[in-house]
Amino acid sequence: MATALKGELIHLKEKMARFAKQYIASRDDLHVLDAFPHDIWNKMGEENLLGINIPAEYGGLGGNSLSIAVAGEMLTQKGHNLGIAVSWLIHHAVSRFLIMDFGNKRQHEMYLNKLASGRITASIAVSEPKRGAHPKYIETSANRQGDSFVLNGEKTYLTNGPIADLFIVIGITEVSGGKKSFTAFIVPKETEGLSLTEPMKLDFFRPAPHGGIVLSRCLVPASNILGKEGFAYENMVKPFRDMEDALMMGPLVGGIEIQFEVLLSLIVKQGIDKTDDLKKDLGKLQSIIHTLRIIAYEAASMVDSSVKHPEFLSLLVSFRDLSRQFQDIFELLINSAGIEYNTDLHRITNDMIHGTGMGKNIARIKLKKIGEKRLSGKESDELAL
Repeated sequence: MATALKGELIHLKEKMARFAKQYIASRDDLHVLDAFPHDIWNKMGEENLLGINIPAEYGGLGGNSLSIAVAGEMLTQKGHNLGIAVSWLIHHAVSRFLIMDFGNKRQHEMYLNKLASGRITASIAVSEPKRGAHPKYIETSANRQGDSFVLNGEKTYLTNGPIADLFIVIGITEVSGGKKSFTAFIVPKETEGLSLTEPMKLDFFRPAPHGGIVLSRCLVPASNILGKEGFAYENMVKPFRDMEDALMMGPLVGGIEIQFEVLLSLIVKQGIDKTDDLKKDLGKLQSIIHTLRIIAYEAASMVDSSVKHPEFLSLLVSFRDLSRQFQDIFELLINSAGIEYNTDLHRITNDMIHGTGMGKNIARIKLKKIGEKRLSGKESDELAL
């Protein structure tokens, strides 16, 4: 099983735990910062923690998705901050699952080493203001002009948007019979016609920066196309969404572990009566944490597997359901036992409620498709949104 960590994964887990304790947990300002803590980011680059899943030939550690899940769990749990882990995860996801998997040799040589060292940061630009990321509503256009494309449109809710040095922009390159074809472009921040919008002020996931970009007659060479022209949504956006959900499980498990650890300390400090009901509820919470960790590690292992797993989407849905169940039991226990929140618990609980509450509509669609496949009598290993 993936939970039986060995060798390099144990070393990575210990390394990330030490880093998080020393450079993140020691900071009591991260949850209120408006500016991104570049000092922490730069130190991550120095420690080779920004290229964990990038091949060693490009300056990374050569790890896999399980490496990201394990390291992400430690980053949140020992750092007591989910926001840093969110920025870290998106950086890895874009680097490995977009640029590495779909880029050509020239693009690999141009960007991967810089991404692994933290000299540049990447962001994916799909969602649009008031339209979201559904292909039916995306309007950003990319029209060919000789050996280049002219991009026009606006993207929003980009994790790492305000600090990114390059964006993977999804735009429409063809409309035929009412069907849109999408292409992905690597667009460096300094490209003429690209401008940043004001950073979004969110009351969760701090200090992970979120913002948007405006593309106004933004001229991008055709050589900056990432992957196959016209197939970006099917080949990249859809798989990226599920992969991101799978890898985010690691940091979320770490966040839930913080909640549990702080809860136990408050029970002692506040002299809460250790009743049988309290012990039973604590047992439920611990059991859920164990189960969530197994799901997180197994789902991460499936991401890199050459075999399609019909259980994969079920793991994504079940993880969200169990996470929300944890939060429900957690809140009831707090209220029934009369436990008073401290600042640390309030902050991480707020982040966790938002983190586990996202993607409800997507989860419903996944469940519907799983059910449809079963009713049709077909196996569910080809399910995708």
